[in-house]
Amino acid sequence: MLLFESDELNPPDLTLTRGLGDESAQRAAEERGSAPLDLPLGRGIGSRISIGETIAYDSNVFRLSGPAAAKSAQLARMGDWYSVTRLGLGLDKAYAGQQWVLDYDLSLARYGAFEFLNHNASTAVGRWRWTAGPEWNGELSAEHREAPDDFAYYRQQQRSLAVTRQLTGSAFYRLVPDWQVGVQAGQGSRRYPDGSRPGNEIDFAGVDTVLRYVPASGAVVAITRRRASGQYPNVPTVSGGQSESRFEQDELFADASLPIKSGTRALLRVGTVKRTYGRFPQNDYSGRNALAGLEWKVTPRTQLSGALRYDVEPAQDFVSSYVATKGLRLGALWEYSPKLRVEGRLEWRNAEFRGDPGLGVRTGARREDRGVLASVAGTWQISPGTRWITALTREQRESNEAGLSFNYWTLAGSLQWVF
Repeated sequence: MLLFESDELNPPDLTLTRGLGDESAQRAAEERGSAPLDLPLGRGIGSRISIGETIAYDSNVFRLSGPAAAKSAQLARMGDWYSVTRLGLGLDKAYAGQQWVLDYDLSLARYGAFEFLNHNASTAVGRWRWTAGPEWNGELSAEHREAPDDFAYYRQQQRSLAVTRQLTGSAFYRLVPDWQVGVQAGQGSRRYPDGSRPGNEIDFAGVDTVLRYVPASGAVVAITRRRASGQYPNVPTVSGGQSESRFEQDELFADASLPIKSGTRALLRVGTVKRTYGRFPQNDYSGRNALAGLEWKVTPRTQLSGALRYDVEPAQDFVSSYVATKGLRLGALWEYSPKLRVEGRLEWRNAEFRGDPGLGVRTGARREDRGVLASVAGTWQISPGTRWITALTREQRESNEAGLSFNYWTLAGSLQWVF
């Protein structure tokens, strides 16, 4: 469920696999253990303790338009060094078709010049993946996540730490060998205990009805009907207020992951979305979403990927109520050996802000953002429990709205241990 264009993860896109060879794939599965959603049912990795230390430099921490904007914000500089120390604890146990996954991660971020951004953030996830005979399976989960807001959208020079809590559950029934039908439901909230963004606090809930086709070929096709709702408890609803306090959202979409041949897979997604608000009907919008991607294993150690997407997402300002986003993503992975690999990524994004919130504002030119992001990362598996990662990222974003253009680069090095 998308809340604000500025506060949500990007829509599903094509991602690279962690390893191509059998040996490296097995090592990644055993050592990672930090993404419980990706752990296969019925396979446990026992316990996990991980420690990581990252040192990085960001040339434009607050995503400012230039030195003049930094001076106006009374900042002596735009870039800064920072470190992130991470501690992770994990437990994964499977018995009699049941799987229990517990993960806890604590990160401590410390900045050099911008000490007021220092923060600690924790993530706790618990999942029970259950089965009941050959026909029934599902999952119950609880999540607590703390993360700072992205300064690319949060245009303030202060720390803003969001706390998101969510409960979800699902149940699927196998109709015939290759067909499943099920329901997924969840509810949650996002809060800002530091008081930085009370207007962005939200309570949300949603229910999905899913029909899924999973043949032995490895293909997956699913049709999903989603009904979601959200409420902003701190938004004023007094007469004359210009903000929405609640919404209802309906979606219908189909996803397909289709193996074409060994090592090559196509990803497809098409759907519709409709959102209605409680106060201003002019804010209501509807649209279509689509994604087409290809993952191509060129050689046993080389993989290329690409994806095109078009999405309609919510946005609330004085001259628009939604944003239409077009994007292109290209990726490449080269695995020199099971211990050394390099990944590259190039993304292009165009966002056009549209709609009429009905607040009596008319402009000749609406906001439009264009952005290009390029990144390259190298991973060296020093030993079975130790790895080094170096990453370089560069992003350029242009906007026809004053003060919203920016560019930056980041360089990071990370040493990680898993026990």
